[in-house]
Amino acid sequence: MTASPWADWPLDREIVISRVIDAPKRLVWRAWADPELHGADDDNDPGAFRMLVTFDEQANGKTVITLRQMHPTADRRSEVIGFGAVEYGGQTLGKLAAHVAAQAG
Repeated sequence: MTASPWADWPLDREIVISRVIDAPKRLVWRAWADPELHGADDDNDPGAFRMLVTFDEQANGKTVITLRQMHPTADRRSEVIGFGAVEYGGQTLGKLAAHVAAQAG
């Protein structure tokens, strides 16, 4: 098995946001991957972060979604925290949870 390129990422450049969503992983993934729910990424932005998203289905049928934002520098991480990136990330996951709930019926 190949080691993850994320394994040695400096923690001073990382933001982690997670939420428990009351739905199975397949529904959460389907909603997350729906291109109608989010805009296009700009791969040419030098300040852009990389993101690792994990979906961990629990025994009770709920899913923990975790976003790991990997910023290019510690200063850039501080900048985005300053303008509300953590709060916006929480809002994004809240909207995702509401969307999944609406889809589930």
